[in-house]
Amino acid sequence: MLYGKEVDIWAVGCIMGELMDGQPLFPGDSEVDQLFVIQKVLGPLPHFLQDEFNRNSRYQGLKFPEISKPTTLDARYSSVMNDVEIDLMKAMLEMDPHKRITARQAIEHDYFDELRANDPEY
Repeated sequence: MLYGKEVDIWAVGCIMGELMDGQPLFPGDSEVDQLFVIQKVLGPLPHFLQDEFNRNSRYQGLKFPEISKPTTLDARYSSVMNDVEIDLMKAMLEMDPHKRITARQAIEHDYFDELRANDPEY
């Protein structure tokens, strides 16, 4: 998989979460552990990413455990973020980079309505 702007949007979503509660959103001890932590919050990897993981020789034979009680972004952040903020963060943390919100779409998100309303040049 190639590095693209989608990775930067993902990073902004992670930073947004960390700014809200002071804790890393997806802490992991290793690459595999971090992927597991991501799935504990966002659900299983999309099929094409799971296939890519399975093809990687470094991870041959590894399988992620079933997640019986996922922790959702809503559950984690509802006490410190409103629904609009959580919606933007979810859009930035869409696991499928082809479905992830773009920078332009993010700027158009309801989260920035007040900013746009106060900026006559927007």
